[in-house]
Amino acid sequence: MCRLLGWVARDGLSLRDVLGEESFVAFAQLSRIHADGWGLAAADGAELRLECSTSNAAADPVFRDVATNVLGRAGVAHLRWASPGLPVELSNAHPFLHERYAFAHNGGIYPFERLDEILPEEWHARLRGSTDSERYFLAVLAEMARSGDDVPTALLRVLRRLSEEFTPSSLNAMMLGPEALYVVNVHDESIRPVLPPLEAQSVDDMVEATEEEAPYYDLRYRSTGESVVVASSGFAQPEGGGWRRMENNSLLVVDRASLQVSEFPLDVAIGRAAAAESAGADLR
Repeated sequence: MCRLLGWVARDGLSLRDVLGEESFVAFAQLSRIHADGWGLAAADGAELRLECSTSNAAADPVFRDVATNVLGRAGVAHLRWASPGLPVELSNAHPFLHERYAFAHNGGIYPFERLDEILPEEWHARLRGSTDSERYFLAVLAEMARSGDDVPTALLRVLRRLSEEFTPSSLNAMMLGPEALYVVNVHDESIRPVLPPLEAQSVDDMVEATEEEAPYYDLRYRSTGESVVVASSGFAQPEGGGWRRMENNSLLVVDRASLQVSEFPLDVAIGRAAAAESAGADLR
């Protein structure tokens, strides 16, 4: 499991700027559970800057510094809760970077031991870690390279294969490229991980979070005209504050030049009640 957050803005903004102080503190506090590292990829133009750590974000002064001072017109942030058996090390930290693209995933894809099947042999050498998430990412890039298709078309092909040949609990992901931020919302709605109450608690002097009952894999977005933010549940995202819920089995595309937001239904759905072991150990 993890928490995802992405943004596109007209001007270079930090993660702290994008969320505002109250929501930034609430997002960082989610790392009290999602405590196995954090990552931030920020883009100004085509160049991507990546900062990652295996530390708990809320307790890490480096995270606060990066979240305050690293500016980008687009970015993806990730808080990690590592799967049992997957080591907490930088090679497994999200977002993953490859050439002009950054990628972060929330969910599990089973059986893990078969996942190398989704990569062409020549792409195996490009792996730097041991997660299913990185294999998912490279499978999309490999499909783009093979077919010459754009990101949405390649994503759809990979999503269909993963849903048909594997047992994922969630394929929710954010992929940041030179032209757009792509957000996949494809998950098994019957799975709601049991989390300690820390997930829903607000910190001192903050208003009570309103999203503690939201399904864990929900994604919402907010467009202000100056920025678009997309985020996992876990901190307050009220409709009165401009937040809108993404539909399950959909793709959100945020154009980096215009900030236009487009949501498309996907002809992909993953089965209810994914394997029992995934529901009990669905951590990323």
